[in-house]
Amino acid sequence: MPRSTVRLQSWLPIVLVVGLLLIQIFSPARPIMFILIVLMALLLVAFVWARGLARGVSIMRKRRYGWAQVGDVIQERWTMHNDSFIPVLWAEVREFSNLVGYDASRAIGLGGRSSHAWSSRGVCQLRGIFTLGPLRVTMGDPFGLFRVELFDDHTDTFVVYPAVSDLPQMVQPRGFAHGVGRHSLRSLDITTNASSIRNYAPGDALKRIHWRTSARRSMPEQESLFVKEFDLEPIGDAWIILDMDHSVHAGEGPESTQEYAVALAASLANQMLRANRAVGLATHNGGPVLIPPQKGHQQLWELLQVLAGVYAEADMSIAELLRLCLPAVGRNITVVVITPSSDGAWLHELATLMGHGVHTSAVLLDAASFGGQNGSEGIHGALADLGVEAYVIDKSFRFVPTVKKGRQDPEYKVLGTGRVIRVNPTEEAEWVPVGLSEGDQL
Repeated sequence: MPRSTVRLQSWLPIVLVVGLLLIQIFSPARPIMFILIVLMALLLVAFVWARGLARGVSIMRKRRYGWAQVGDVIQERWTMHNDSFIPVLWAEVREFSNLVGYDASRAIGLGGRSSHAWSSRGVCQLRGIFTLGPLRVTMGDPFGLFRVELFDDHTDTFVVYPAVSDLPQMVQPRGFAHGVGRHSLRSLDITTNASSIRNYAPGDALKRIHWRTSARRSMPEQESLFVKEFDLEPIGDAWIILDMDHSVHAGEGPESTQEYAVALAASLANQMLRANRAVGLATHNGGPVLIPPQKGHQQLWELLQVLAGVYAEADMSIAELLRLCLPAVGRNITVVVITPSSDGAWLHELATLMGHGVHTSAVLLDAASFGGQNGSEGIHGALADLGVEAYVIDKSFRFVPTVKKGRQDPEYKVLGTGRVIRVNPTEEAEWVPVGLSEGDQL
């Protein structure tokens, strides 16, 4: 619950009052009495002023958008109410969020029986899971004798997803209809690939019967039924295996292999999901993280939420991660490895996946261009010898953000008639109360 405190800034006025009172008792004098009365009156007025502020001032905050991506704008609307007749000569609003690039602190004044509204904004510079709050409002009386603090220790989680960018076609997952042959294994389920027919056997479903063939091939003296056999559909599912081993990453902040790797994983997932592929993710974030492949827009946000909190702090090498993923990856699945590792030990695990019928690709981050010791030339050549398609990304690579409708700030212009119109129309978003409900006060 929000709480308020009133503190005496210094004990000196109390000491003076007590001292003057003792002097007045043992050696009465009119000047001392006058000073004593003035000091006591100041203390009383200051205390009443401070108590009025503590009871009458409240503040509300509402946030526009419940989440953001790197490069988006976070915006909050603040409203401070003063229900007492005592004016707020000064107030310091401090918001202790850890969101990089955002500072909502402000100093304001407020009259009695009035309200004041303002907005704060900032640019989300880094991905991550951040907290907004706690909140502290500091006020005081005009004499500086008492300090009033309103404090709300409630914190609200704010997720900044990685930016999604348009990438060149780095990966060609299996399952594209480019004239490739059908799968050689039969399917017990009905698929879109009917490959052959066979004689009816007890237990076959009636919907599998091919009636035209049965009618054409039936003997006059004996009726016979034929059922369709189906091939497994070509699979276009993909696994993105993201290396978060702290020992292989280089660089700091946005210009690091860690951030480039996460941005590549998010952008590749978006690219393949938009192509109606099922995409999964395997990485390490305090423990192994395996998200099975799924299709759809919801899968993208699930992957982005995981990627928002993934950092290069793992002790698990990419070779161990590949070995862990082996039981979960089936035949004809595409595996995309994103790593800055120049250690060839993980190539053995990659070859094992290929031996199980897994199509593999790699996106290599050139750690040397980020200030690391080893480059990607050797590992790139070894992958070429294995027949693995690899794409090298260095520090000079520039991500081109995908245009997001409704996530940019609207711009306005005034026509000659005086009408105000929006230059770049965007979706309207509700202002969401943060921490406090609509009617709650701090």
